Amino acid sequence: MKYTDFYHIPVAGDGACFFHSISGINHFNEHLWPVINSKPITYKIESSKWGASSMKLRKQCVEWLEKNLDYRIKGIGMTIRDEILEDVQMNDEIKDKTVKGYLSYMKKRNSYAGQIEIYAISELLNKNVRTYISKGNNLSNVGLGYELKPKDTQFDIFLYHNLGDIGNDEGGHHFEILYPKKKARIVKKSQYMKEVKKGLSKLKERKRKSITKKRSIKRKKSVKRKKTQRRKK
Repeated sequence: MKYTDFYHIPVAGDGACFFHSISGINHFNEHLWPVINSKPITYKIESSKWGASSMKLRKQCVEWLEKNLDYRIKGIGMTIRDEILEDVQMNDEIKDKTVKGYLSYMKKRNSYAGQIEIYAISELLNKNVRTYISKGNNLSNVGLGYELKPKDTQFDIFLYHNLGDIGNDEGGHHFEILYPKKKARIVKKSQYMKEVKKGLSKLKERKRKSITKKRSIKRKKSVKRKKTQRRKK
């Protein structure tokens, strides 16, 4: 795939970048608005709402993990529990090397998410999660991600994965948004609201004309019926 076929949207490198990215993509998808003779449009989530949206998604993710520890991961045969117990041994940030310790750590606002959370989000949203880095003008898969169904550019979640590109955190991992340009145009909220208002106005006018036409047809049928009744008399 070509890098230029996607919008690349940066997100804050504050430890919650994975959830920022997913909640940002969810916002795009939830606010798709059809435009006649053009691609649908959408707009970026407001900064004031982004953090709360990300935290809500994090809680849902951890709740899913808690309830699905015996979920067997497609393609590798390990369970979520197995993955967590393996991960805690390599994560110096987690002092309690248990499943409970991992889940408690992941509930924190700035705890970095990875492959385990990708499994959860993929199942929660019922979407493939595909993660890439850029190589020239192309996108290259980095191994992270999860596929539940056949690939579909219109419905899959795409993430950009920076390595060592988050300020002073050298060697750190960082997720950002990739959004297919053929799926929608990302515009300013003011333009989006203008298009929505225009679209609603057209729908209202179309509905008014449809009602008027139906009433006209009904009147004509009524007149015709009355004439027929008079002839019979």
